[in-house]
Amino acid sequence: MASSDSRRLSDLTVGEAKSIFVYGTALVLAIVLFFILVGKVLVALLLGIVAAVYLLPVQEWLETRLRRRAGSALITIALIVIPLVTLTGYAWYELSSHSNRFFERREVIINSISDSLSRYLPVEREGMRASLQSAFTEGLTRSAEVVQSVRDRAALLLASLSLFFFTIYYVLTHRIRIVSYIKLRVPGEYLPFYERLALNIGGALRGALRAVFIDQSLKAIIIMVLNLIFGVPLAIVLGIVTFLIGFFPLLGEWAVYVPVSVYILVFRNDPVAAGIYLSIGIAMTLGSSLLLRPKLASATAHRFNFYWMLVALVAGVYVFGVAGVVLGPAILGFVKAVADTLFGDVRYETSLLKEEGQAKDEEEIAQVTNEAVVATD
Repeated sequence: MASSDSRRLSDLTVGEAKSIFVYGTALVLAIVLFFILVGKVLVALLLGIVAAVYLLPVQEWLETRLRRRAGSALITIALIVIPLVTLTGYAWYELSSHSNRFFERREVIINSISDSLSRYLPVEREGMRASLQSAFTEGLTRSAEVVQSVRDRAALLLASLSLFFFTIYYVLTHRIRIVSYIKLRVPGEYLPFYERLALNIGGALRGALRAVFIDQSLKAIIIMVLNLIFGVPLAIVLGIVTFLIGFFPLLGEWAVYVPVSVYILVFRNDPVAAGIYLSIGIAMTLGSSLLLRPKLASATAHRFNFYWMLVALVAGVYVFGVAGVVLGPAILGFVKAVADTLFGDVRYETSLLKEEGQAKDEEEIAQVTNEAVVATD
């Protein structure tokens, strides 16, 4: 270790102490200001970095053939943008046309629902009709509030999308420079911590995002298959909607299968089919959140078992909302990197496990000796 690192605090001069205080304050202020600057779009930045790492093999394959790094990066990004815009636009168009018909025929729909539910529930038809009208009015009010909320957050959404795609482009085109910049400024003595951060945080994020993508794709396929089996309108559109809104905790796939179950019960007059559809939807939601996502994430991350990925995903979404899909695993990876750096170099010879083993062996030897003495007596 260098001699300057072995000096005592009492050996510092007043000038050195002032420099430490000034630079320390400046560092804390810089970190705080940076997070104030990017705090609201931090998730978009993290998602952009992880998405770029996933797309890197595709971009490298295109670059070897096109001989253009920027062009290959743009084509790689287009592989995300074009399908996403196409699916979203198609779903929006279909849902908009059907929502207009729904509002035009709302009285007929309310009457049909009240007639159907009065056959299965011990309520009067007029009372049910009044309740449905009240619920319909409340739904319109909530819909207007949601639309207004989206408009209010339009600037944030636009900024997040812009930074997401520009982050992908920047990482794909400047990846070598970024890695060199970081390694040049990290002292060699912190190499173990740097390596563990990359392994743990990168593994946790890759595992979580892969699990969410596969999970949402499976849900969309299940909903489409159920819709085709039970003859539900907009079968493909509802599957696309399931894939998209399932990423948001407050707008999960339940927002699709619950109304569809009500539709089958009311307009098809088939309580058995409605019950089957609803049961499959509930089982899908519970199995996804508590089993499938953590299992897929742990299988991809390798460095975390099922339990810890379950904690990261469930607690992350509960604490941070949709951002928790990224922040939960990232925090878990950071904590494990710190723990591995501080306690990672373990040896059996100096561990508590060996002490316990020796104590147990001595106890067994003493017990055998006592038994032998008793036997001789």
